[in-house]
Amino acid sequence: MKKNKITLSEALKLLQQKKLNEHYEIVYAEADKVEATDAIKLGSLGIDVPEEKIYYEDAAIEEDDEFDGEWIRIVSDVEDYKKHLTFHLDVDEEIEEWLASTDIDLDALINELITGFYRASKALEKKEKKKSYL
Repeated sequence: MKKNKITLSEALKLLQQKKLNEHYEIVYAEADKVEATDAIKLGSLGIDVPEEKIYYEDAAIEEDDEFDGEWIRIVSDVEDYKKHLTFHLDVDEEIEEWLASTDIDLDALINELITGFYRASKALEKKEKKKSYL
């Protein structure tokens, strides 16, 4: 889909009017600068803001006693977090009771269901492609 190209000033006006969305693309001028808070808002709408266009003023940042002091970077492994991903199953009471009374490994069951669904989806895609060639 082709996006509507607009200037930064037009984008900021639309943002203020709550009329800006992902269907717009900002064409930046050489001198354009975007305040950090506006860059966050634009990014949340799916609008790209090049890093070199973002600025902030230290004086405009409020002090927060909870965040004073030295920050220490913590190296983390995203893959490790993914291994421990959890989600909530919203099922009928009867099903919940049945699950509680059985010895089913829900992690394994859900893994198999998702894998089976994925494989079935891919098989259907292949069939559809074959039909389109005929």
